Amino acid sequence: MRIFKILLSVFILLLFASFIFFKKDAIACEMIGQTHFSKISTNLYVDDSLDEAQKSNLIEAINDAIERVSNVYGNPISSPRIIATTEDKYSSFGFNPTGMQASGFFRECIFLGPKGLNTDVIAHEFVHAEVRYRTGPLVELTQLPAWFIEGTGIKVDYRRPFLLENIEITEEELAKVKSIFFLSDFPNTSVKYYQASRIAVEPMHTKSLYSGLERLNNGEKFEVVFRL
Repeated sequence: MRIFKILLSVFILLLFASFIFFKKDAIACEMIGQTHFSKISTNLYVDDSLDEAQKSNLIEAINDAIERVSNVYGNPISSPRIIATTEDKYSSFGFNPTGMQASGFFRECIFLGPKGLNTDVIAHEFVHAEVRYRTGPLVELTQLPAWFIEGTGIKVDYRRPFLLENIEITEEELAKVKSIFFLSDFPNTSVKYYQASRIAVEPMHTKSLYSGLERLNNGEKFEVVFRL
């Protein structure tokens, strides 16, 4: 009996440790108000690495990003929590040098690193938050391919490599990226894959995105709804 209790305790500890490791970004999202990050406006938290001018520029970039998303897809409703820093030392909590969107337990969240404090990155991540907010884990895992998730984000990302006039993708390269379903298999350091994802979603009428996601929620299949 004693050995069983010890093994059970070890199992519970390992399970808890695994949960902390795999959901550290969600935990950081929810608990950010308990850290040294300060809330400077609704759903916006920054650390003291940003000076007043950077904070002001960030707020302006966020407003511009929301306007861009609205113009392309329609008004967003997700209101993600945005957490920003100019430091590189928080990678273990969800930050990378540019930006990353993650789902918390009760909200969507966007982490912005030093290279992500601009309209392009924020708009890109905002679309990810909107797609996840309007669907959910089950629809994302079973219906939304990685190239679609990334392509809809790249559509509002006007950094030079992602503009249509700067993209040259072969049919083979396009087919290769469209064969990737899970985000964990998507090479997120490859510009070519992001470019191919941008081309893959180009035929979609942008204003149909939100209604299409609702149709997926109602049980329709991705291939029928978006026909990409």
